Amino acid sequence: MMTPIDCLTPAEIRATAHVALGLTSGEIAIKLRLARGTVDGQLRHAQYKLGVNSRTVLIHRCYAREQLPRPDRIKSSQEADAAEVELLQFLALGASHAEMEQRNSHGLSQHGAKARIKALRERWGAKNDPHLITRAWEFGVLDESQPKDGALWLRGTPAVLR
Repeated sequence: MMTPIDCLTPAEIRATAHVALGLTSGEIAIKLRLARGTVDGQLRHAQYKLGVNSRTVLIHRCYAREQLPRPDRIKSSQEADAAEVELLQFLALGASHAEMEQRNSHGLSQHGAKARIKALRERWGAKNDPHLITRAWEFGVLDESQPKDGALWLRGTPAVLR
């Protein structure tokens, strides 16, 4: 259950929605006619409220908690394999590449994890990792069944992943 403190303001939601589309702070500032520092501040505050440390995790958390409208599901002609699905789940929880190397069940190194994520971004037309999370929601790879809070997983207790 969300409390008023972790509900985003309309301004934070607007900025976050643009991040979900792959826009940078500068691009968002131009679109919303704000200073870049204002946009960065809104996004930092949104991350703080939801207890996350990256824009990538912010997007997943907002979809999972329905603070952003969830993207419509679409069928991808470029499906993700099991290793990519696992990496997307790790990315949504805020895992570092080092943590991905330690925890993935496919024997990928840090370099291998980075390369697979980059290739998936290119294949799915994602501009950056937050946009990749949006694409994963669109393609049904991520959904509300994934842990909404990666804190337990990041402290060493593996979260139950799909």
